[in-house]
Amino acid sequence: MFQSLKTFVKVYEMKNFTKAAEELYLSQPTISTQILNLEKKLNVILFTRKGRHEIVPTRDADFLYNRAQSILDNWEDTIETLNNKEIVRTKCRIACSNTCGIYFLPNIMKSILENFPDMDFSLQLMNSEEVVKHLKQNEADLGFIEKIVDTGSLKRSLLNVDQLVLAGDPEASYWLNREEDSGTQFYSDMYVKEKNLKPIHIYLNNNEMIAALLKAGIGQTVISQKIVPEGVNWQPLSPKYTRNFYFLAKENHLKTRINELEKFIMDRGA
Repeated sequence: MFQSLKTFVKVYEMKNFTKAAEELYLSQPTISTQILNLEKKLNVILFTRKGRHEIVPTRDADFLYNRAQSILDNWEDTIETLNNKEIVRTKCRIACSNTCGIYFLPNIMKSILENFPDMDFSLQLMNSEEVVKHLKQNEADLGFIEKIVDTGSLKRSLLNVDQLVLAGDPEASYWLNREEDSGTQFYSDMYVKEKNLKPIHIYLNNNEMIAALLKAGIGQTVISQKIVPEGVNWQPLSPKYTRNFYFLAKENHLKTRINELEKFIMDRGA
């Protein structure tokens, strides 16, 4: 049953039997048989075909996907606990958008470590859409994002409000841009359009690179006030140039300590 659930999860995510088979190093007939047996066991249809290769999950598959992730996650945690009876530690994977991970999470991490010394943490930086994807695919336990995106069944809570400013030389010809799916790029584009600017664009995928260029006297941009390096000029912007930091968690996480950590973070807020 556990192998069937693992296969189902991969097929659900890939939306393709062949690709799922390649990921799991199994033959396509084996994948198909496992899914068929699972459907018979549960007395449901999990996938319908769309064209020659693509498959579409049913509502029953959507329901099973979230449950299967929790079952598999809890099973792996149970095995690890039984194999390490002397020291029981909980692993917690936290996925953060860039600004949250660099300028927000460190402010509460010391308190987290002090209150949860029995937990092992891994922290990863990525964009907000990837954070959501990692949580939905059970590749992360908790998340922090700086952009309103579709979070589906995930729990989303407002943690903090971030003020954006115009930083750098306002007469500079160069405009420093993040990638299109960055949390700040929407506001940066909005400012350029509002002021009818025609700058020369420099594209970067990292806030620290932008901060370093501003520090070197290169360009201007709209960024979080938290990121502006010391000695770099900045100007306040209107209230519409604010964005929210959100905390994400999965519904009904089976690891007790992660549920307790979730509550701890929520109680602390900003």
